[in-house]
Amino acid sequence: MNRTLSILTLASLIGATFVLRNLAADTAAAPLGIPLKPDPPPAIDGDLGEWGNVPNALDLNTKEQVVWGEGKWTSPNDLRAIVWLAWRNEYLFLAADVTDDKFQQTQRGTSLWKGDHIELFIDATPDTDSERKPFGKGQFQFGFSPGNFQHTGDKLLDLPPEAVIFRPTEMKTDGILTAATRTESGYALEAAIPWSLLGVEGALATALGIEVGVSDTDGDESVQESMMTIRTDRWEITRNRLVPAVLSPTTGEAPPIVRGIGVFESIEVKPDEKKQIPFESPKVPAGKVAVFSLKARLAHPKPAGYTPSMRLTLNGTILDAKRLVNKKPTETRVDGAAKNMAAGDLFYIDYSPDFDAPDKSESYALRHGKVCQFDLNITDLLAAKDNVLVIENAIGHGMTKTLHVGEGKLEFRAPVVEEKKRPAPTGSLPMRMPSGAKIGFTVEKRADNDFAITVSPTASKGGMVRFAIDSRFSTPEPKWQKGSNDYFKLERKIEKQAEAVIVRDTFTNLTNENLPLMQRHRVALGAAGKSWDKVWLGGLSSASGTGTVSKPENPSSYGVSGKAGIGVLPLDDVFQVHSTNFSDGDAIGLADHNFVLKPKATHTAEWVVVPTDLSGCAIEDPVGISKGITDEPYFSFVNAARRVRNVNFPVVGPFAFLRSDPRLTGRWSDEQLVNFVTFKSARYLSTSIGYPSYKGHAAHGTAFQAIDHSIRRDHILRLRKLAPDAEHQVYFHCYIDVSDGAEEKYADARVLKSDGTQADYGQPYYRIFFPTEDNSYGPQIRKNVDLILGKEIGADGVYWDEMEYSAYQYHYGEPWDGVSADIDPKTMKISRLKSSVTLITQPWRIALAKEIMAKGSLIANGQPHTRSMASLRFSRFVETGSISNCARAQLYSPIALGDHLTERSELDAYLNMLRALDYGCVYHWYNDMTVIPTHHTLTKYMFPVTPIELHEGYIIGEERILTNRSGVFGWNDGSGHEVHVFDAEGREVDATNISSHARTTTRGGKTATEIRIAEDWSAAIVRKKQR
Repeated sequence: MNRTLSILTLASLIGATFVLRNLAADTAAAPLGIPLKPDPPPAIDGDLGEWGNVPNALDLNTKEQVVWGEGKWTSPNDLRAIVWLAWRNEYLFLAADVTDDKFQQTQRGTSLWKGDHIELFIDATPDTDSERKPFGKGQFQFGFSPGNFQHTGDKLLDLPPEAVIFRPTEMKTDGILTAATRTESGYALEAAIPWSLLGVEGALATALGIEVGVSDTDGDESVQESMMTIRTDRWEITRNRLVPAVLSPTTGEAPPIVRGIGVFESIEVKPDEKKQIPFESPKVPAGKVAVFSLKARLAHPKPAGYTPSMRLTLNGTILDAKRLVNKKPTETRVDGAAKNMAAGDLFYIDYSPDFDAPDKSESYALRHGKVCQFDLNITDLLAAKDNVLVIENAIGHGMTKTLHVGEGKLEFRAPVVEEKKRPAPTGSLPMRMPSGAKIGFTVEKRADNDFAITVSPTASKGGMVRFAIDSRFSTPEPKWQKGSNDYFKLERKIEKQAEAVIVRDTFTNLTNENLPLMQRHRVALGAAGKSWDKVWLGGLSSASGTGTVSKPENPSSYGVSGKAGIGVLPLDDVFQVHSTNFSDGDAIGLADHNFVLKPKATHTAEWVVVPTDLSGCAIEDPVGISKGITDEPYFSFVNAARRVRNVNFPVVGPFAFLRSDPRLTGRWSDEQLVNFVTFKSARYLSTSIGYPSYKGHAAHGTAFQAIDHSIRRDHILRLRKLAPDAEHQVYFHCYIDVSDGAEEKYADARVLKSDGTQADYGQPYYRIFFPTEDNSYGPQIRKNVDLILGKEIGADGVYWDEMEYSAYQYHYGEPWDGVSADIDPKTMKISRLKSSVTLITQPWRIALAKEIMAKGSLIANGQPHTRSMASLRFSRFVETGSISNCARAQLYSPIALGDHLTERSELDAYLNMLRALDYGCVYHWYNDMTVIPTHHTLTKYMFPVTPIELHEGYIIGEERILTNRSGVFGWNDGSGHEVHVFDAEGREVDATNISSHARTTTRGGKTATEIRIAEDWSAAIVRKKQR
């Protein structure tokens, strides 16, 4: 089930609630005035005393403003926020006084959304590409954490206030100021964002799109439980949901936003006729250009081509195609044919019954832009008054079609700056071949169970790099210990392998009680004065170089110093599920803050240290794609860790969703279905559970057994005839159940929160359960699989959504998993026992997965959280509402699912394939109704792929190499190379034109292919048997 990062918004105006309610209900209302903050500038210190007189404060205090988890919000005493926005020339300011009856924040960095925090959404360019709804260039999503207000001196426990940028991904927070203070009712937070980060100047009358949100986490588990926003409509991260705002004077009174004027609604021009339209113009605002926008068509019952026929003249000057800002003078149609926008001074106008029909045509629609829309830059021709636009129907002699022109308007827009894409490189290229395991290092045992690793980089000529590893373990005294003590015995075994050090810590509880036993392992640089060049936690590098993350899918900490790097991650199931990765500035490390050892019991925690020699690694990108240190050093660690974890197995695909809904895909022709499967190169097709529904909800859980599956079965049978090579899967989710009475029927299987209430997936009808071999729910939910693979549906396999857990990772009730608890970090005693949903369901899930794999195919959403599950070695993807989620897939099956939030065309999908390659990932298709391709793309040659090495921008697999980078590629052998190159549109370059982009040679018995491609191009090299 898809749950994108839930992120927040604002509320009602203090003293003027009715104004805010108008804003919330109608985006066409007067914009929100963001007042200028006069001297002195606000001190960003968490003290809100200077904000009392700032106008247009916003009060988030009503149930209607709770757009996520409304069932969990009880009153303004539970969550409320008074929010101020202000500006000066250097900063956009945010201040908030938050009422929160139970403050909870244990997370840092991009995980801070799981605790109490504030988010700010900004559209800095609302007038640019205004029809685009998804966030993209010019839109930002900030997160602000107040921290946890602890000052113990323990860097891992003390969380200072911080800011993160969720969108654009991995954008640095340089220059953002953040501060917070604890208050009697909650907390106060201030932040300042430099205008330079937003790419605009802070100036009076600057238009913005704004949304502020406040999030609440009341339970003991780090889960976003509710959020409040300004607007009350359905929550989504889109530009059209933001509140229109404008930088205003100190009074907060919004100045008018001059966007232009309407000139005419509709005009008909007969052949050889001219129509004159006089109009006056407001002054063009500073920094804007004047654009005349109109739509044009030649009346005809259906789309039927086009002819040069419309001449436009403004103030005596003929307007030509060079003035178009929404199209290039020549565009490409969806069928691949080129279309000129004009012939001399006549614009080509399409035959059509309306202005939208050509955009739906399989022949005449354009790949970019709307066919009937003409937007022309007229800034240099515009007069303050007495402007005259002349529209002439100059259709060819003997032709009688009337020219219909509509929606004529003058608009003031930000100038469009066309970004120049990086051309294909010239000169020498980097070698991109498998490097394998090459590392020279020693292990030195030190006192108190500590040890050191010294790496000898081959390129450093004696410049060895030493890393010191130390461990400590908690006792309930409270006190940290280095080894055996009165509470437990510790036996440590250190095993040096070819490219890793395996550490096995065996604990024996010497007491007669459950023993809380937190552990921390720190890796520091062994030489004084040395510092980390770059640090990655869970596969991502923060600008600050510090942070904590808990990502069992990629539970790694990795740091680089000079030509050496070192990483650490857990290996055993319990440690991986409990793991926290951290960097405190001095050291990187790995921790378990949830482990409990039963009385007199013995348990072995297993973890691994992976040193890397970066001598052959491109730390500075040789072709200039990255700036500063690239992610290539991190991929040296990834590839070594993958070999240690033994996860280089065949990854299969392509996978695509294709719903079985008679109202939608059920109306498609055979040709449409065949093209969908063919052009997506889909090997696996999965139907969803949206139709038929169960009492208005998706048929999750045992409700799936109560609906009619004949439509789903017939859908599969039809596709088997049309696309016989595809395999068919059906959606399965083992945690959510919407059936009536499920909470009583499966009472022993309810996932309980720490307050004793049942967990849900944001809505009370999406109740969450856990299946086991012994409880009431396990045997019942597995019947869904019997239906899927049995005669009633007859699928070939199962798509398993959210395989590890759903929403809540821990269950506070019986049965106890025997190893997990909330442990007070100060007293080091057990606060309460809890159970990992992943661990208690694992025997049931592994058994069912093996059964499915024995009968057919299995693909899942989410990476394994345990070594036991990873040992099954089947393909699992990650969702990419944020492309950086690809980092979660790098230590198992590196597959990115398409982004359902932003992909609206096959080009969007192709560009996301390239972005996934930046993280070393391949791609599976997501959207079915909005991404319907018209041609093959890179996925045609993408699968199967058995990874040898993942890299930033390319993958070397046993069967193929996939790349969005230039370089010299091969396998260091004499294998044949079948090369396919794709252009920036995602279309394969004809074989007759490939020589300028790819050249294959064989020297000394080794074959290599030189790839030279521009930005947004890609290539696949398919490996053929060695000659």
